[in-house]
Amino acid sequence: MIIDTTSSWTELDSHVHELKDSFPYWQIWKDIERKPINTFSIAYLVGHGLSLVEDHTFSTLTGAVMTRGDGKAKLWLRRDLAPYKRDVTLFHELAHVHHPIYLSRSNGRFSASAEEENAREAITEWLGRKARADPGLLRLAVLSFGLDAYIYDKSSYRAFQWIKGQQCFSFMDKEYQDTWMD
Repeated sequence: MIIDTTSSWTELDSHVHELKDSFPYWQIWKDIERKPINTFSIAYLVGHGLSLVEDHTFSTLTGAVMTRGDGKAKLWLRRDLAPYKRDVTLFHELAHVHHPIYLSRSNGRFSASAEEENAREAITEWLGRKARADPGLLRLAVLSFGLDAYIYDKSSYRAFQWIKGQQCFSFMDKEYQDTWMD
């Protein structure tokens, strides 16, 4: 089964649990337990120079992690992403940065096989979505990177309920989906 960023949470969660059952010896499982994505890890990454650029030039990518000449990572997000997709992409890329040994393309840990590449990306997406669902992590990440706060689901409501203005609901007409003023 091919799992990607458009897969439902149920499909993704099921697939990652199947991977965990099939490959319990993968070191990433221990690394996830030992080093969870939390407020301390996000604050540490930001405090040690992790920066973010929103760019309109990405055509097929929604986000990426690139290493600068000084060795510090930079997150790139496509500028035209809807708020939920932007935040999911942000946390997906944060998962890559937080677990670089096991979830980075250039690490040499995973072979170039499409199956293992898909497994690595599925684990990264799973970690990112789990972290984004935590209102405290969502608030810290969005505000630390200077992004606009939006309300589009329960987690984002709990993270930003004190912010007046920008709310996004899937049932709204396309032309009004990006903003809804109260």
